[in-house]
Amino acid sequence: MERKFRVLVVMAVSAFLLAAPLAMAKSILVPGPNGPTKHDQTIMERCRGAVTSVTDVGFEGLLTTNWNFGAVGGGGESGRFDPKPVLQARVELKEGCLNAHLSAIVGSAQMYGTSPVTMFQVTLSQSLPTGGFGPPQHMYGHYETPYGIYGPSVMIEAEGDVDTFGSNFFQSVGYGRHDVPPGVYLVDVWWAGGPAGAGGAIGAAFVLKLYQ
Repeated sequence: MERKFRVLVVMAVSAFLLAAPLAMAKSILVPGPNGPTKHDQTIMERCRGAVTSVTDVGFEGLLTTNWNFGAVGGGGESGRFDPKPVLQARVELKEGCLNAHLSAIVGSAQMYGTSPVTMFQVTLSQSLPTGGFGPPQHMYGHYETPYGIYGPSVMIEAEGDVDTFGSNFFQSVGYGRHDVPPGVYLVDVWWAGGPAGAGGAIGAAFVLKLYQ
């Protein structure tokens, strides 16, 4: 028990040191500046395509992160998440629609001494002809300006001990205005604690299901 307490204290202190000075709103659903997203925030998006394959990737074990959404220079689109993805899958996308479902068990602040809110982001990174992969781009289904800053996220505040999180995403694949072109991509799941200065996050049973 003493060892667990030390680990949680280190997590909280590390997250505080990582957090850059940042003026953040107290609530999550606050409009903020537009980012480089291709998603139109003023209209309803649609995506159609036949399901020809399913890809599943998961990690059942317990994971923690010291990273806080208030910090910069991390992973994901906007750089506000732990630099190491929780989950990663490699897919080859054809014209149509990519659908994703993410689920996880997340721990509460009162039980585990972490941030009150656990934040996730699911992104696509396209394979480049020169090698490697391009910058991550979030799939449709995130709130783009949590706390009034650009950092597309989905989130949950666990109550009591733990809560089970679930969220859906999609991305049109083709050559339209809001599409990503066909090709090879990495699908990454990123996470962090929030709000700024409140610590990291703890979770388990992470599963990403992809339909294309």
